[in-house]
Amino acid sequence: MLSLVIDSYRQEEEVAHKTTFQKNMRELEGQLQELQEDLETEKEARNKAEKQKRDLSEELEALKSELEDSLETSVAVQELRNKRELEVVSLKKQLEEEGKHKENQIQEIRAKHAAAQEQLNEQIDTAKRVSEFQTKKRGKRKKKSKQIK
Repeated sequence: MLSLVIDSYRQEEEVAHKTTFQKNMRELEGQLQELQEDLETEKEARNKAEKQKRDLSEELEALKSELEDSLETSVAVQELRNKRELEVVSLKKQLEEEGKHKENQIQEIRAKHAAAQEQLNEQIDTAKRVSEFQTKKRGKRKKKSKQIK
């Protein structure tokens, strides 16, 4: 009988161990299921983060490219502006020099005009004197011819 009691006790212990083991196993399976779900959620979050990172990297590269293009355009525009400013300065200088040249030409023409006018005035004076002299000479000849007659 004692062996029956011992066997019965052992069976009860085995059943208790089995029940405890099953309970622990269910708890561990639950924890495992939670961990797997957490792992799956973590993988999804990681994939989503990596996709966002790739998208942001692509967007960043596109923005960098646009910025470089914009900077190149800005540099080109600035170079063009500088070139135009130099051209304007050069044209102003040429215009100023041309103005001085034209002013010198005007002065030369005025001087030639004054000289020509002076020469014409002298010729007019000479012509007047010659005319007066001839008029006097004619007057003297008329007097002489009247005296002779």
